[in-house]
Amino acid sequence: MRAQVQQPSRSAAAAATAAAVTAAPRWAAAVLVSAALSLQPPLAAIAETTTAGFEEFAAAGGKMKADPNCFFTDCKEPTKACFTNPACLKGITCLGNCRGEQLCATQCFARFGSEKLNSWLSCTLEEKECVSTGVKQDTSKFYANAPPVAPAFKPSDLEGKWYKVLGYSPKYDMYPCQTNTFTARADGGLENDILFRVPKPDGSGSWTNNFKETMDNSKGPRGTASMVVEGKMFGLTFHEDWYVIGVGKGYRVVAYKGDTQQGPYEGAFVFTETKDALQGSASDAMRLAIDAGWSESPQHRIPTAPNPHN
Repeated sequence: MRAQVQQPSRSAAAAATAAAVTAAPRWAAAVLVSAALSLQPPLAAIAETTTAGFEEFAAAGGKMKADPNCFFTDCKEPTKACFTNPACLKGITCLGNCRGEQLCATQCFARFGSEKLNSWLSCTLEEKECVSTGVKQDTSKFYANAPPVAPAFKPSDLEGKWYKVLGYSPKYDMYPCQTNTFTARADGGLENDILFRVPKPDGSGSWTNNFKETMDNSKGPRGTASMVVEGKMFGLTFHEDWYVIGVGKGYRVVAYKGDTQQGPYEGAFVFTETKDALQGSASDAMRLAIDAGWSESPQHRIPTAPNPHN
């Protein structure tokens, strides 16, 4: 006999969403559309429906709003392209079934991610705000507690190809075989070409994703960053302050604080020049040096084991 699984209540979905938005990084807005769609009836009736907000957002001074009519008016072309594509439509349905849970949303992208889905998210969440929280984000206190940076850092310290071997959160700071390739720009900044793979939930392989960030040689509006970063991931814009807190032979340690229109997030990771730099007894000296520098920023803890999939 198959056990019955109780579906989360709307309050549970709201709580999960509020928690996910606080912790989730660049695709936090996609988590919001996931939660908003979870409160909708089937997609066949989506054009005739509006969605009330969540209690948590209301308590914060506003509420989540979703106007499905906007999908078919202000975002007509990307909606048509997505809704007439079986994989893209499955991606939206998958996000809706996640009820705001971040890891679930990531797996939806791993299964059904595409440019059509990215374009639909970009239009409905950012450009036309068919889904919004109605809460103006104040991130001043969040950015105030910045980690100490390496004073001698310069953008050229990141140029070249690096492997991301350690991450603050395995959910989004480190994926198997992830590489970052930094190229100098004429204005003194960098372009970051990122390649990462998200394992598919059925074990049938991985979803490969490639996107670029622009990195300005600036300390940012607060004067505390090593570089200021902007990019689009899954069709959604993000902004980050990068804090390079460790620069050593063959490795770089980076912490970051960022935000999307849905709220702030933070994380950290370690780059090495070779994919197996932290494997084997010969890596002990490098690991000790990384840990020594990391102790300057105790609010983050890098895992003790390197990424085994590089």
